Amino acid sequence: MSRILAIKGTEGEKEVDYSAIPMKEIQKKVKAYEKQYGSYARFLRSYDCESGTPEDYLILIDWECLLAEIKSRKVAKLSLIRGGKKKLR
Repeated sequence: MSRILAIKGTEGEKEVDYSAIPMKEIQKKVKAYEKQYGSYARFLRSYDCESGTPEDYLILIDWECLLAEIKSRKVAKLSLIRGGKKKLR
């Protein structure tokens, strides 16, 4: 499943396809967010949708999608190593 974020702003429309971004670039973006804001959990706890800026919201969604993409790639990689999906008993 591909994860696509569509952003409409003053500069026009922009789409980000996270499945097309190399893992190295994803990790680089996550490290940059962590350096600037601390952990994702800390940023999420401090984020207030009532007083937050649109930029903060985009950072939150982007960061969440990056982490979800990392997780989905790890799960896919592990299922290949194990030889497929887990069998139900």
